[in-house]
Amino acid sequence: MAACGGAAPAPPVVNQPPATQTINGTERIGWDQPAADAVDLAAIRYAMYVDGTRTEAAGVACAAASTAGGFACTARLPALAPGLHTLQLASFVDDGRVLESERSAALQVTVTASTAAARASDAAPVRAREVAAAARSDTSRALAAEVVVDGVDDPIDLAFAPGRRLFVAERAGSIRIVRDGRLVAEPALSPASSFGGAGQLLAVAIDPEFTRTRFVFIVYASRGADDRTTFTLARFREAADTLADAAVLLDRIPAATPPRAALRFGADGKVYAAFDAGGDERRAGDPASLNGKLLRLNPDGTTPRDQRSPAIADGLVAPAGFDWNGGAGELWIAEAPAHGPSQLRTVDAARRYALPTGIRASALAFVRGDLLIARAEGADLLRVRFDSETHTAPSTAERVPIDADGDIQALGLGPDGAVYVATRTRILRIKN
Repeated sequence: MAACGGAAPAPPVVNQPPATQTINGTERIGWDQPAADAVDLAAIRYAMYVDGTRTEAAGVACAAASTAGGFACTARLPALAPGLHTLQLASFVDDGRVLESERSAALQVTVTASTAAARASDAAPVRAREVAAAARSDTSRALAAEVVVDGVDDPIDLAFAPGRRLFVAERAGSIRIVRDGRLVAEPALSPASSFGGAGQLLAVAIDPEFTRTRFVFIVYASRGADDRTTFTLARFREAADTLADAAVLLDRIPAATPPRAALRFGADGKVYAAFDAGGDERRAGDPASLNGKLLRLNPDGTTPRDQRSPAIADGLVAPAGFDWNGGAGELWIAEAPAHGPSQLRTVDAARRYALPTGIRASALAFVRGDLLIARAEGADLLRVRFDSETHTAPSTAERVPIDADGDIQALGLGPDGAVYVATRTRILRIKN
């Protein structure tokens, strides 16, 4: 194998067209990769250079057998701003140090539409199966929901902690705690202590090792002295229903208007955080920017040793949430751009699905193999069912009305196996 031999692999062979190609950004780039055999090929990764800026190629797929030119491979393009770009590829292996080949011949392309917008419009639609009663929000067909607590103020995210406690993130900046079905009178965190009273809270997550660490993580957006809104990822320590000892892990990440971000812990104990494109879709494909990316971090904010970069996905515009499909172990992301349909995508963006018309995603969670999506306008959920054999592709979708008093802004799966949802003033538990 090239990695064991201590030498860089052969460079990709790109057939250079005679003239600049006009593309819309949804195409895949193709090349032939010289390799001794399939085992040799499996050790090779690929770097893509856009106007000289390097990022690792995503969504790479190669043929099982080689031809005289090598193994035929393709990869998806990163997000490209409209205009003229130069694309090059290089092969590399990493056996503790990166050994990279020379770059391929350059391709000149002219992009006629931004990658994010083009991908959104070309996303394959999930088949919508909306019964008439659900479309009319017929409360006689709605799922019953019991009130857990009343009196919360514009909750935006939910996180469950040991000891039968539910942490509720309120948009204005407070973290409220629900203990044994009662709302603790004093906030665990107030806007003044979190971001000077001028900003909004977007997400909350509990450390899987909470019993030992007492760590609670949040993402908030605040306006600085320059009147620009930026994201901050911060960690707090909980004691006696109060959050203190703030540690800023990431900050000064530009935020869009309105800001969109999501935060969760994975089964691997890592922090996953997604940030919007900061109002400029070109940032989503810029490897030097954290905007438009899904990050995977250690709980102290550092990059895990098995990654070259904190970003594991790019091309995001307005992330509404993400979760793991237990049936297939895949991470799915929902996006809700201000213009265009909401959509689902895999972390590598190899598969994208437009959600039915009228669904603007606000939160999501996998529950017993189905994906539940809360929508910003309406007291119902969208239930997306995946194919029964591989669990890797959405097959049907239906609206499920909830006996709630308003729009569903957040949802989560409780430790009791029940689905919890939040309206503007209440936390509800769905009974069935």
